[in-house]
Amino acid sequence: MTTLPELTARTPGLPCRIDPDPFFSDNALERAAAVRQCRTCPLQLECAAYAIEAREAHGVWGGTTSADRRSFWDGRPWRFDEQGRLRQVCGSVSAYHAHFTYREQPCEECTAAWDEQLLAERRRRLDEEHAKGGSAAGYHLHRRIGEPACEACLASMRAQSAAVRRRARRGRARSHDAPAAPAAPESVSGAPAGAQSLRAA
Repeated sequence: MTTLPELTARTPGLPCRIDPDPFFSDNALERAAAVRQCRTCPLQLECAAYAIEAREAHGVWGGTTSADRRSFWDGRPWRFDEQGRLRQVCGSVSAYHAHFTYREQPCEECTAAWDEQLLAERRRRLDEEHAKGGSAAGYHLHRRIGEPACEACLASMRAQSAAVRRRARRGRARSHDAPAAPAAPESVSGAPAGAQSLRAA
């Protein structure tokens, strides 16, 4: 297998070999310029792959900074998008959330991965409700999953609805039987109470 040093040695005109200083600079503007130069390099993919696998903590490699590469040290798959940014490969829940980070609508593969996780989570919660003997919450989970509710959850939902109706009827009966509030005293026109009329001088 050809190594990166062998590839760079046989590829003339690489900017990182002509002037490597910007690629290891502490200056953000110089690093950004180095990233732009990398994106025109024929060895960008090989260089980035080497730096990610070797966990290079310094420098610009294959158009990536150390901060870009750090997220992929755990071995997750990566790709370059159309803008040359280091991204996760689509088809996972974390890639689904990454679309929003870049202000994009999630793609079909990432949406499918998100839907699959959501369904699995609802199934897990439904199993917990079934372990309790069924519940109104289980009924709603059945509905969100898109399936008919089981008998236990349906019975719990009916019992809860009946209890709500009974409480509503009791509340209406109490308001009907409650004594009327005393009427407010009528206002009397004229001088306020306790006021003395003034004598003409």
